Amino acid sequence: MGRVYLCLGKNAEVPYYFERARMHIWNVEELCYFVRENAWVLEPALLGNELADWISQQCGLTELSGILKKAMQEEKPVSSFVKALYLYTGYFPLEEVGQVEKILRINESSTELERTRARGDYYLQNGRFAAALQEYDTLLQGLTGMDPVFLGKVYHNRGVACAQMFLFEQAAKAFEKAWKLTKSKASAKQYLAAKRFELGEQEYVNFLAERPDLYEASLTLEEEVRRCEGRWSQSDDAAYILQAAEARQDGAAHTSGQMVEDKIRILQDEYRNHVAI
Repeated sequence: MGRVYLCLGKNAEVPYYFERARMHIWNVEELCYFVRENAWVLEPALLGNELADWISQQCGLTELSGILKKAMQEEKPVSSFVKALYLYTGYFPLEEVGQVEKILRINESSTELERTRARGDYYLQNGRFAAALQEYDTLLQGLTGMDPVFLGKVYHNRGVACAQMFLFEQAAKAFEKAWKLTKSKASAKQYLAAKRFELGEQEYVNFLAERPDLYEASLTLEEEVRRCEGRWSQSDDAAYILQAAEARQDGAAHTSGQMVEDKIRILQDEYRNHVAI
């Protein structure tokens, strides 16, 4: 049986808006969940008096608001704020509270550049590619004289975000910069993969002919492409397409068309989620 949560306070008439995360919350339960799920991307300034006042005025939790304001006067205000919030509400086990508190302590001691990169990586890992791209671009605008390894990782992840949005020309440029900065084999391979999608077949062959320095990376990529093709042939998606094709051949064009439309609709919804900011 799952945990039973007792709701505290009331739903707000005016929601609280976390601008950087582009998220509205309507009650203290949503706040607890939001903080846990976004611990890596929370700015220290997000948890402060304004939020505590909202908890009192909109959620009717005056006692909790006072506890949170007192917590913000401690040496580590953000982690103290969250610990006080979770201990008061009791929504999560103590071990989860400790994990979130640890993440926030790391955030408090990190620089703005480190937090921006952490946000970008968080969005990338959670399929929010446009939001990740926005963070990486903000970060790159402020980087001067940065460690090449750090900068190379930012460019590599920017390339991943672009590739996931089918922006292959931009992805190739980002991977190329990452490879030149770090000489990473992974960046070299991804650079070629993006060029493979960007260019026509003969254009790609001509491109490789002019880049002997990428010969080994191209062999690695082609081997991986062969493995991907093998996995694809055994996948559920391949079986679905084959089923739709067989339905069309059997004269059931309407059924085949409906199957394709259903699959496209799912992919469209996934893509909209990926590019949402």
